[in-house]
Amino acid sequence: MAPIKTIFFTLVGFGWIVLLMASCTVASKLKQETLPSFLVGEFEDDYGVRYIIDNEVLRLLPNDAYYLVGVNENERYIILQNDSLNAFAPSLYTRIDYEKLENMAPYEWAFCFSSYEEASAKDAVKNVNTQKSDLMSGCNGFPFSRMKRFGEE
Repeated sequence: MAPIKTIFFTLVGFGWIVLLMASCTVASKLKQETLPSFLVGEFEDDYGVRYIIDNEVLRLLPNDAYYLVGVNENERYIILQNDSLNAFAPSLYTRIDYEKLENMAPYEWAFCFSSYEEASAKDAVKNVNTQKSDLMSGCNGFPFSRMKRFGEE
C-alpha cells in the first residue's frame, strides 16, 4: 500500500512542478505590470470608440473592462483578463499588441486585439496572428486601430 501512496504523491508533486514551470515561463515574458506612460489616459480610436486606460484596467466604453495581467514592453504587447460581465468572451484572456506612432498627429499609438478569447494568459501570449510591420492589414487581416487622446482633433 505504501508504494501506491508514494507514487501518488510523487505524481502530484511532479504536477505542481510542471504547473510552476509553465507559470514562470509566462511570467518571464510579462516582465512588468505597469504600462508605458503613453498608453495611459482617456483615448478615442479612429472609429469613435472611447477607452479609459490605467495600470489596472482597460475600459472599452460603455460596458467592457479588461484587467491588466502583464506587460511585455520589448515585444510591445499586454495581456489582460476579460471582465466576467463583458458581452464577448467573459473571464477569458486577451492580448493587445501596440505600436507607438510617429508623425501621425493627433494619433499617438495603434493597437490590435491579437487574441481575445483565450483560456489562459499563456495561451494569450502565444496564440496571435498579428504583423506589426503592416499596420494597415496586420491585425488578423484588418488595420490596427489608431488612438488619440479623447477630445483632441
